[in-house]
Amino acid sequence: MGKVLLDLHIHSVLSPCADILMTPGNIIKKAIEKDIDIISITDHNSVKNVKSAIEIAAGKKIKIVPGIEVQSKEDIHLLSYFENLKDLNSYYEKIYDGLSNIKNDEEKFGYQIIVDKNDQFIDKEEKLLMNSTNYSLNELVNLTNKFNGIAVPSHVDRSFGLIKNLGFIPEELDIKYIELNFNKSITEYYEQYPYLQDFNLINNSDSHYLNQIEPKMKINLTKKTTTKNIFKQIKQEKPKKYIIL
Repeated sequence: MGKVLLDLHIHSVLSPCADILMTPGNIIKKAIEKDIDIISITDHNSVKNVKSAIEIAAGKKIKIVPGIEVQSKEDIHLLSYFENLKDLNSYYEKIYDGLSNIKNDEEKFGYQIIVDKNDQFIDKEEKLLMNSTNYSLNELVNLTNKFNGIAVPSHVDRSFGLIKNLGFIPEELDIKYIELNFNKSITEYYEQYPYLQDFNLINNSDSHYLNQIEPKMKINLTKKTTTKNIFKQIKQEKPKKYIIL
């Protein structure tokens, strides 16, 4: 209990844009070196390294929030977090079915590697993950909520971001959280986009390389550091309760 450090947007070797050294084991080791207490591995349109990450983290001083980053048919990225693997996998089944059956070109897009609980390469994802699903952003948010998750539009102020792509946040989106790139102060964001004051603003590293992993937020965890308690508190947080580092 007490202050905990978070980084909830990290890509593993399953994401073709991530470095080959971004195995779950290496990610966890680096996060512990940085005194990060809670991380989420959020690969593009896939969750096939999350279970291994949780198994590797077992017994270590770090917790894994199950997550994924999905690309909508409008080319907008959405982070979705879940309390457990069951809910994450139920969501993922829908996502995988909605992803075009285009084979990955490793030379063009990069490797899509799956590892086991020993952090060893065991397989590759053949379907191209750097692609849009056939779900709209609103449908993805609703699906996330259906499976008891938290939907967070990713880096809304840069490429593949909600504000960058659409120029605004649709009123029908059932969301409480927004991830910002934080290339300016919160005051400047509020001046430019006053409606952001209605949301919880979060910051993550969006790491694709080990040296990018950084604690970007801290919260005061009021209960024991378990995935269930972490998820419950994040879900119930009120605006501006996060401290952006």
